[in-house]
Amino acid sequence: MKYDGIVIYSDLDGTLLDPQRRLSPENVKAISYFVEEGGRFGVATGRMEQTTRLKFPELPINIPSIFFNGALIYDTHKDQRLKGQFLPQGLPPLFQKILDHYPDIGLEINTPGRAYILRSHEIIGIQLAREGLTGIEACWEEVPPDWYKVIFVGDHETLVKVKAEVDSLNRTDITIMFSETELLDVMARDVSKGKALAQLMEAHKEWRTVFAVGDNDNDYEMIQKAHVGIAVANARPSLKEAAQHVIDHHSVPCMPQVLKIIDTYLSTGR
Repeated sequence: MKYDGIVIYSDLDGTLLDPQRRLSPENVKAISYFVEEGGRFGVATGRMEQTTRLKFPELPINIPSIFFNGALIYDTHKDQRLKGQFLPQGLPPLFQKILDHYPDIGLEINTPGRAYILRSHEIIGIQLAREGLTGIEACWEEVPPDWYKVIFVGDHETLVKVKAEVDSLNRTDITIMFSETELLDVMARDVSKGKALAQLMEAHKEWRTVFAVGDNDNDYEMIQKAHVGIAVANARPSLKEAAQHVIDHHSVPCMPQVLKIIDTYLSTGR
């Protein structure tokens, strides 16, 4: 078939979804055609694993996908966790110190199947609603110990200060990065979309060419690891520099453009 051995991994917010966080019919049609012609499609997102089932059931995903920025590799068809990496224990004192220092930010903790809210914030409510989830307000003692991701939420200027403060600690067990301007994510040190993609590529030698599409800091390693990296026009400058191709702003459906790039590669024998 036309796309045998070809794989696409796409970020969701800021890439596959439009500015209103909607999945366009044009993107669904292009992905469906790609899959029908033998292609493999998965998402790579900072969101929780339920998001595709709850919000985008029409997506024809047919390979394991990447969630929590790479902390979880999950087979949505089998409802099966293939690989997961939790944050180290003992982080509440550090995070509470940051909350005390920055009283206007919110904090959300993602555990398997649950989102716990340690400090509420308007953006947390918006973020959970677009995932189709309800957060659980809790204190530290009420949160289960296995955390995929912690999210600091607030205005970008304040979160930049939070990131600088955490970076200054030179911890070797966690990594911190922006997934959106108002969302600052903390995961275990060796977690990234790029590392998760590398593990999947190692497990699937039949994947001939992997294309990855993204827009933000959390997509950088994935864009580098894929055989062909593609950035949308609204992507961070560093991401556009790392990508082999830059396509239109995510307000324009990206997947028809991606298929044109793939078709060019196929026509030239690459």
